[in-house]
Amino acid sequence: MRIRTDGDRSHRETTIEEAAEFWDCNKTRALLLSADFAPRIVPRIEQVLAREDLTSRQKREIAETLSIAGTLDVEIDEDVTVGRE
Repeated sequence: MRIRTDGDRSHRETTIEEAAEFWDCNKTRALLLSADFAPRIVPRIEQVLAREDLTSRQKREIAETLSIAGTLDVEIDEDVTVGRE
């Protein structure tokens, strides 16, 4: 698999290098770890935010902390909503 990093996609190289630094491994392994992590963390976020012992304010604060602009949007309404941007 090839990932284009030319032109307006040059930011991808930085993202990939940051992932490799975070996971402390090579770029290929970093992408695999990140790809595995993303779909597995969302249900866990939903599970934590569905806890009845948390106040609405605590849930909103947690959701705000976990939201990442352009990547992950965590919202608290009647139900927990974790969306991908």
